[in-house]
Amino acid sequence: MKSEEERKEQYCGNCSYHNVYEYPSKIFCTYRLVRRLDPVVSTLWCCENWTPEEEECFCVEDAKKQAEST
Repeated sequence: MKSEEERKEQYCGNCSYHNVYEYPSKIFCTYRLVRRLDPVVSTLWCCENWTPEEEECFCVEDAKKQAEST
């Protein structure tokens, strides 16, 4: 059986490196900033450095709702 972390959908919006930028569609990624990459990315995007967020956040849920309504 998979753990909760393995079942969690992997999006930038539920990564431990994310910070709110343009809620809910864009986030600011501190990992990408340190790597000198564009730190502003889509909440529903994900890179290979995804790390699960320990605290619950509604970024992904709200970004999905916004994407469905457009």
